[in-house]
Amino acid sequence: MKRASSSAPRLAPSRNYLLAALVVAAVALLGAPLLGQFDLANIAMLFPLAVLFAAIRLGRGPAVFAAFLAVALFDFFFVHPHFTLAVSDLQYLLTFAVLLAVALTTAELAARLRRERDSAEARAQEVAQARLAADSERLRNTLLASLSHDLRTPLTALAGLAESLPLAGPPLPPAQAELAEAIRAEAVRTHALARDLLDLARLQSDTPRLALDWLAVDELVGSALQARGHALREHMLTLDLPEELPLLHADAVLMERVVCNLIDNAIAHTPAGGHITLSAQVGAPPADAPSCTMNPASAPSHAASAGRGSPSDRAADPGPRSGASWLRIRVCDDGCGLPPGREQAIFERFVRAPHPRGPSDAATATGDSGTGLGLAIVHAIMAAHGGSVSAHNRAGGGACFELQLPLPAQPERPPPEDEAGEPTR
Repeated sequence: MKRASSSAPRLAPSRNYLLAALVVAAVALLGAPLLGQFDLANIAMLFPLAVLFAAIRLGRGPAVFAAFLAVALFDFFFVHPHFTLAVSDLQYLLTFAVLLAVALTTAELAARLRRERDSAEARAQEVAQARLAADSERLRNTLLASLSHDLRTPLTALAGLAESLPLAGPPLPPAQAELAEAIRAEAVRTHALARDLLDLARLQSDTPRLALDWLAVDELVGSALQARGHALREHMLTLDLPEELPLLHADAVLMERVVCNLIDNAIAHTPAGGHITLSAQVGAPPADAPSCTMNPASAPSHAASAGRGSPSDRAADPGPRSGASWLRIRVCDDGCGLPPGREQAIFERFVRAPHPRGPSDAATATGDSGTGLGLAIVHAIMAAHGGSVSAHNRAGGGACFELQLPLPAQPERPPPEDEAGEPTR
């Protein structure tokens, strides 16, 4: 079987050359009755037609072969003395040269036209496939958004009813109380799945709407840490936030969710007592990863209210790209790390990395056991802001997630004030 398949590619060109020879011979037979009735120059013009056919149908190589064969057959059958390649009149050499030049030019132009046609057809097919994929993705997002929106209300009611069962009357027996708690937990988890699907569909729409505002990085991080403070009590936390970091121009609610999702991911894949590092700096993305060493007791507490203001709802405008600095925010841990070769696949929908703990400890800070959409939402939010997110394993164990955001031109800040409230010079 292998021998037959390997010889197949050589048979097709051989057939093409044979077909080219047959076409030129057919033209010679067609021109033979015309000898004596038409001038040789007129008969010679029949042979470029055979070359043109070979170039269009058979390819450049058979067309070049047909060009040389046409000159040879024209000399052999039509030029005196007949049935020999000898030439009695040297002026026919010019005729042969012109005929060969015309045939070769025809072959080259026809072959180039064929290549351009094939290239145009390939591009059209790629565009059609890309359009079909985009339409399919848009339809899927619309369907998921519709289902998620319709499911959220009944799931919320179901979770509330399950939570109120122990309070509705006499205490439930242990088995029934456990069942009611299982119903509540599953309803909460399914509600989180519906919420995440709806949010992801909105973020992956053609024009996601962002409430852009100027955000201080330390206040953004502080707000996320405040929201996840309870879940971080069992972990060692390191903050590395330099002073005077530039402001971000981003959606405050969405960016806080990005940081919260990365913290949830680090908590879920790091055993109790493990280290989590959150750092930020400006510059090009480095290749190394930060170290994780410090107790959360030394981490400063930040407020969560600044940077929100009253932003207008408008389409994403991440700002300038070329020549601008980029802010890098990293969340690293010393947990189980990422599956080798799957560092980018974890940002797809419903993809989960291995968990170091048992199912009973798998709940995130939001109260559910994970939907497999947290990192996909992070990726979508970063893309909507014109940024990116990447992940890699650390040399000493664990994983690092890095956010990269472009920094637009900074707004003017008011001058610092002295103790009397007067601007300093």
